[in-house]
Amino acid sequence: MAHTVLMPQLGISEESAILTAWHVRKGETVKSGDKLFSLETGKSAFDVESEHTGTVLALLAEEGGEIAVKAPVCVVGEAGEQWPAYGPAPAAEAATPAPPALIAADVRGVSPRARRLAEKNDIDPASAAPTGPSGRVIERDVRAFVNARTENERAGITESITPAHDIQTVDYQDKPLSGIRKTIAKTMSASLAAAAQLTHTASFDATRVLEYRGLLKNHPELNGVTLTDMVLYAVTRTLPAFPALNAWLMGDTMRVFSEVNLACAVDTERGLMVPVIFGASKKTLLEISRELKTLAEGCRGGGIDPKLLTGGSFTVSNLGQFGIESFTPILNPPQTGILGVNTITARVREADGEIKTYPCMSLSLTYDHRALDGAPASKFLQTLCKNLESFTALLAG
Repeated sequence: MAHTVLMPQLGISEESAILTAWHVRKGETVKSGDKLFSLETGKSAFDVESEHTGTVLALLAEEGGEIAVKAPVCVVGEAGEQWPAYGPAPAAEAATPAPPALIAADVRGVSPRARRLAEKNDIDPASAAPTGPSGRVIERDVRAFVNARTENERAGITESITPAHDIQTVDYQDKPLSGIRKTIAKTMSASLAAAAQLTHTASFDATRVLEYRGLLKNHPELNGVTLTDMVLYAVTRTLPAFPALNAWLMGDTMRVFSEVNLACAVDTERGLMVPVIFGASKKTLLEISRELKTLAEGCRGGGIDPKLLTGGSFTVSNLGQFGIESFTPILNPPQTGILGVNTITARVREADGEIKTYPCMSLSLTYDHRALDGAPASKFLQTLCKNLESFTALLAG
């Protein structure tokens, strides 16, 4: 019996996925558990395995194509068996138009009124930061994007790029963006266009956290705890006193979370991914450390549950390992705050009449000025720095 393999539903909000690679060819024999193809959504990547043993009778999509969930992707059955005529005919694959399973995803999650307003203003509705239910782009999101664009035009913010050479004489290669890269591009552009973002930077004496990290190295079960884990722990204990930073700004509504659901930026070969440690404000330092490692491994291996990539109430991004001394992190909408963690540098100060050096770490907070003012944002940074300077006391609290 022929079995049609469908594009799986990877998450409630996912409506399509990109088929990134075939691992089988037409006519090849496969066993249950063999890899058929790899796919990528805007949040993660997965391998799809065969549930049946038999012959690959048809491949119904090409690598790089975007395919609707539940759409036929390939057929596995007995050699010579007839199968439903999905997509291109087996004998004329090269000349047949792309199968109906391939769809554009530009109109996903966009309300009709938002789409009409976007068309009227000649913009892509996906460029607007979504604030509707389940990440849906609604009319007010498009209007906010249009207003931001108008303000930029009034301020004279335009781009004019003149090629240095005749384009016909320059060697180049056009490469399509991956699904994750396209999602990152849309999210970052929409974030900057819609939110009033401002960044404050403060620093603290990292002597105590470095000493504590040194103590942990003597205990095998605690040796894996990193400076990043300590910063995350301090953030979870500091944020509850600053509810406007542990929140989503959704149009005229602030959704303030009772717990800190901490999103942590993870660098992968496919691009930036941001898994979430849910209920982090109730977890111990060791629990946060172990969960972050598990999430990071899932992101880099491609097997993370998509549910763990949404729902964060605040984000932390650490570039300290790359020697970055200060940067401006971009908000992950609809969140109102994101913390950038920088490298440790040596600074000097006067102590007991002498000039001494000390290890200094700086933190960069980007916040949405629509949600809170500079004073509470600065107080959050100030409190966070004090908590890190007295880290062992924070642990005992």
